[in-house]
Amino acid sequence: MSAPRLDLRANSRALETFGRRSLDALLPPTLQSERFTTWKPRADETTLAIGRGAWEQMTLNEYRSQVGFTDLLHAMTRLGLSRDSLQTMERLTRDEVVHVELCRRMVVGLGGSDIIPGEPQWVGLDESLPNALERIIEMATTSLCIGETLSCALLGAAAKAAKDPVARAVLTRMTADESIHGQAGFHYLAVLLPVLTKRRKKWLEKRASEAAGQAFGICLEPYDDVTHPFGALPYSKLEPIMRSTWKRLIAPGFSKLGLAVREPD
Repeated sequence: MSAPRLDLRANSRALETFGRRSLDALLPPTLQSERFTTWKPRADETTLAIGRGAWEQMTLNEYRSQVGFTDLLHAMTRLGLSRDSLQTMERLTRDEVVHVELCRRMVVGLGGSDIIPGEPQWVGLDESLPNALERIIEMATTSLCIGETLSCALLGAAAKAAKDPVARAVLTRMTADESIHGQAGFHYLAVLLPVLTKRRKKWLEKRASEAAGQAFGICLEPYDDVTHPFGALPYSKLEPIMRSTWKRLIAPGFSKLGLAVREPD
């Protein structure tokens, strides 16, 4: 059995051109495809390999979000949510498509290819829930309010740590996008929570607390503190950033909505 991989190779020159032009139109000149053709990262082979591995993992993470957000947009559309809700979710989904492409360009620029080793840890709507609206609310809570808000803080810290200007520009763009993603989650809840009964709000509080614990779990994994100039964050710095973000943004966001979500131990 072959090792798992994410194949991002193009199948059609015409479609690749359409896609490249449409994505470049959303990006500043410093992040358009032409910039990556002239980028020559300065590092030895070992450092390039470490950086490439980190960006391969980032590609998997962003592709996971792209798939999950596509599912969420589909569910919102089928349910007939408001125009502003759908337009915002379309923007979030498009952002993730852009992020996957930026990460792919980083991997190739660091000596990799369009075939990314590994497999995304898939996220999506919880089909065990009784109806589409609860599935949407659950994913907005866990993936947007918690996941994207934490991701924004970590990407922002990585951008500040990046010494390579191209990596820093990519991370800065992703940080700005994911800030909007996290904020959108709380705005979705403000609109949708009134339909939940008191009992189902208690269920959502419990689910959010569980999701927070899973997110914070990465801080406990036994990684070495390996750094490189392409946006590395030592794992020893992750937990302080995440706890600060929880106290500053996530906990107040839930509290404002009347939700008691427990901070992970």
